[in-house]
Amino acid sequence: MLLLAALPVLAASTALVAAPVVAASSVPTVARAAVGVSPDPAHDLYVGTGGLVVPSSQWRGDPGARSATASCLDCRWRVSVLCTKAEAAAGNCRGQSLGCPVGTVPVRIWLLRPGQSWADVGRACQGDTPPATVTDVGSTVRDRAEALLPPVRVGVQPAEGSLVRIPTLFRSGQPAQGIQGADLSVLGLDVRLTSRVRWHWDYGDGTGAWTSSPGGVWPTMSVSHVYVGTGRLVATVESVWRAEFTVEGLGPFPVPGAPLTQRGSVTVVVRAAHAHLVG
Repeated sequence: MLLLAALPVLAASTALVAAPVVAASSVPTVARAAVGVSPDPAHDLYVGTGGLVVPSSQWRGDPGARSATASCLDCRWRVSVLCTKAEAAAGNCRGQSLGCPVGTVPVRIWLLRPGQSWADVGRACQGDTPPATVTDVGSTVRDRAEALLPPVRVGVQPAEGSLVRIPTLFRSGQPAQGIQGADLSVLGLDVRLTSRVRWHWDYGDGTGAWTSSPGGVWPTMSVSHVYVGTGRLVATVESVWRAEFTVEGLGPFPVPGAPLTQRGSVTVVVRAAHAHLVG
């Protein structure tokens, strides 16, 4: 979760690409308190907690460190400018260029793991948009995931009524493969959603079962039930989705919150079977 807005960024030095100067006194007290006193308030542009997401196009360094920075959900992090305008004017910024595109500044990424000291984990190019965290993305992905779930369309066969001691077939009307790699855009980042699903069936007679199949029509009998008594019953199904996502190729991360669920029902009329002599 992002805890600090950007600090003021002044005009760029001619010696660097948009190298900002940040005054120590400009750091908001409440923001610093969220992560403790910053070790370097003159350079920090953003500080926060949670898995920091840096797109691969902005990262300069070991890809493994980029992945570890995003995966550390209980870490604190800092995005600090490599060189202030005053440092550039003093000639102290030679060799600091990262080849960052116009409109971005070269920055250093710091990570504070629980019980450890701040560690310099990499370099990046930072634009005007505040960095996002895995938590930021996950909360938005959850809303998107709910909208992407295929609806429940419960069906039963035979539709005109079942007979005791003869299998009744059920179906949820949903895909067995769930959702695979749905393409989302969240906070301007590339996000892919995958969601696996299981079904819990309540057949209306006090029995039920979990299945990894959505069922189907004859000859598919992956979800079937034999009733032993007659009556007019209501069978229900609950679809339980466990979703995860990748963001900018990082992850996968679980979609936060409880599993996504859907419910549907169908009326089943169960009749007695009668034998007839055939001459």
